[in-house]
Amino acid sequence: MDVSVSGSVPFNDEHILPQWLLRRYDLYARMITLPNGTSFRYDRYTIPCCEACNTLMGRVLEEPMRALVEKGFDAVCDHQENDGNLLFYVWIGLIFLKMHLKDRRLRANLDLRKGASTISEDLDYNWQGLHYLHTLARCFATGAAIEPSVLGSFVSIRVQEDPSEKSFDLADLYDGQAIMLRMDGFAFLAAFNDARGSALFLKQKLDRITGPVSRLQLRELFTDLCFLNLHLKEHPPIQSGFVLEHEIHAMKGEILVPELHELDYTIRGRLLEYYFREQRGKIKSYHISETEIENAMKSGRLTFLFDKDGRFFETSDAQPPENAPRSEQS
Repeated sequence: MDVSVSGSVPFNDEHILPQWLLRRYDLYARMITLPNGTSFRYDRYTIPCCEACNTLMGRVLEEPMRALVEKGFDAVCDHQENDGNLLFYVWIGLIFLKMHLKDRRLRANLDLRKGASTISEDLDYNWQGLHYLHTLARCFATGAAIEPSVLGSFVSIRVQEDPSEKSFDLADLYDGQAIMLRMDGFAFLAAFNDARGSALFLKQKLDRITGPVSRLQLRELFTDLCFLNLHLKEHPPIQSGFVLEHEIHAMKGEILVPELHELDYTIRGRLLEYYFREQRGKIKSYHISETEIENAMKSGRLTFLFDKDGRFFETSDAQPPENAPRSEQS
């Protein structure tokens, strides 16, 4: 994937988001914001992929995923109960991988007077950290055995639906190796390098959620997943190698008791400012002023999830999905 070998096998352009997803949410002419802040059309957001791998990927990953998404969140939950999370985890991991492989081909600055470095060069990507994910994402083609200890955090959650449209949302963080993808009435959140430690700490909030989350609450949960991952004391390495007696390639990890560094809420504040950049100045509340909202966001204490008594903010069909923001206390 993303490797061109002259005179070997035929290659074609693989869309980073699969075409069935682009069609379902009418994304072809819409724009994705790249890590350098510029925008790029989804229909041109592609990387080279050998035709054989592309065909196999469509059959083994994309067709089952499309069928489950079309059936809705209940079908996703049934699959998780009966078959686990591996299909979803590999699928969303492949999207994350392709997104950042693309950064090797996109200039950091459109103005060549500012240099010709790529986004990945400008942001100093650590490719060693993506080797595990590259191996995992290709397991459908290589037949690699994936032990449960390999998997990082994965959360599926119900999201409030907008009956007037099909809803889509996408966000990611390279440094946290995390991604969030919403499709209609549910979303996936994943962190690939944390041996499930981030989700274990996030569970303290997830357990208090009593209904579908709004789009702003979803973005806050993703912010917190990234925030927690960045504060983990250890990110256990993943081992990959051949088991000769069984003639298979296998991946295994190490499960540790996760621990956090002392939480720096200014980091949460910067994450909130980034993931809520389109809502800045538009968020209103009866409880706190616009200035207080801005200060709470910068300090990392803004929440859309819980009221002052720790109860989940729920909204009815007659109310907008944006929940009343509140400033958390230290």
